[in-house]
Amino acid sequence: MKRFIFLLLVIFVGCQTEDISLSLTIQTDIDTTVARIGDVLNLNISSQNAGDRIVVFPDIQENESMEIRNKTILTKRHKPYQVNFQIVFWDTGSFQIPPYPVEILKSDSTNDLTIETDPIDIKIISMLTGAEDTNLRPIKDPVALKKPINWYRWILAVILLLLLLILLVLWRKKIIKEPLKKIEVSEYHSAKDIAIARLNDLKKLIQSKNKIFYSQSSFIIREFIENKYYIRALEMTTSEISKFESDYDLEKDNFDIVINLLNRADLAKFAKYEFTVQDREKDYKWMLNFISNFNDEQVL
Repeated sequence: MKRFIFLLLVIFVGCQTEDISLSLTIQTDIDTTVARIGDVLNLNISSQNAGDRIVVFPDIQENESMEIRNKTILTKRHKPYQVNFQIVFWDTGSFQIPPYPVEILKSDSTNDLTIETDPIDIKIISMLTGAEDTNLRPIKDPVALKKPINWYRWILAVILLLLLLILLVLWRKKIIKEPLKKIEVSEYHSAKDIAIARLNDLKKLIQSKNKIFYSQSSFIIREFIENKYYIRALEMTTSEISKFESDYDLEKDNFDIVINLLNRADLAKFAKYEFTVQDREKDYKWMLNFISNFNDEQVL
């Protein structure tokens, strides 16, 4: 009696395992079996009723005429159940996609069984098959394309132009007014008269910028020396002017003050030295006194 019950259990378990194996199916699907060279064929292989078992989809071996362009495995509940191959043929004729082995593993990753698909016959035809005109066609002329507008460069160019204009405006505002033009000595204007006229305009600049005041002060003194003694003082440096002391009809003290004043003007013009308003007022009074009383005793 016990042997009979044991035999029934063996038969029941064996039938159950066989039913599970029979319930697992592998399906294949392909776009078409007739294609042209270079066409992409989609081959889908899927499993049905795998249960807890693991389905393994290996690669398809390529050859000279067949290329596997892409392989995509689809999963459900983190388990693979379908694979998609993109296949391209590069020769005409009849080809066969060989049987594809699908490996089935148990839940513990041990091998259960391997199921192979049927081979698939593929026919690859030429690109010219079915075309009315198979002759080579003349090469078409190149198509003219409109050059795209590079807005980024145009915007940068406009911004750069605006910056240059702003810099130009700011620079022009800082330009020092042109130096006074030389007035040639004539029977109507003596060197003293010209210098006095210059000093009247200079008085307005005492409260102005330091550099402008001393630039014009230097010009007035040099022009006065040039008009009075016929020495090209406007084209000479202060050091060169000092070498002609014997040519000036000046007392030693006045000559030293003139040279000192020119040196101070050079400091203001070239070294950007800042003198006070009181210094400018003192220098202006001395120049006015020196030129106004040129033929008289000089008063400091």
